[in-house]
Amino acid sequence: MKIAAFAGAALLALSACGQAASASAEQADVVKSGTGTAPGGPVGVEDVGRAPVDLSLYVGKYPFDVVNGHRFLDHPAVKAAIAAAVPDAKQRAAVVFEDDGLGLPIVRVDGGRILAWGGAKRAEDRYNWAVVIAPDGSKPEVCIYDGVGYGEDFQSAQWFEPGRPGIMKQGSCPSADEDYPAADIAAG
Repeated sequence: MKIAAFAGAALLALSACGQAASASAEQADVVKSGTGTAPGGPVGVEDVGRAPVDLSLYVGKYPFDVVNGHRFLDHPAVKAAIAAAVPDAKQRAAVVFEDDGLGLPIVRVDGGRILAWGGAKRAEDRYNWAVVIAPDGSKPEVCIYDGVGYGEDFQSAQWFEPGRPGIMKQGSCPSADEDYPAADIAAG
């Protein structure tokens, strides 16, 4: 009789563990895919089972520097923010830091957000990108500049924000605090 009671209690405990493990796995899948809210609570600026995101740790570092196990663009909060702002995978593919690419130290801009910039090796004046994001991973703006065929007088970059269509702004993507925010295009 004692053995049956013990076996029943053990089975009950194991089934509860399986449900918790299943829920954790489900939440992890939501974080990886960036598809929305996991059962049991929102997933956004916090990684499952971790402290809130603090991207300000990247300020002063290069986009390729590893901070707490991630390069800037590889950080899950940054990846999710870029995907939300630039839903088209082909356009989003331009926001990549190649090992031989050019990068500048990440800076803080007006409003407390941070700006990361990168460009193609030996062609940074023609192909570059910038990500402006709040330290908690919210409020992303993504700039993509593909200046092939444009003269200096006609430079414009495409800017993306979640839930809004991309818009063109003057110049290439900003690389420093004084270059942000980009100027709207003025027709004359």
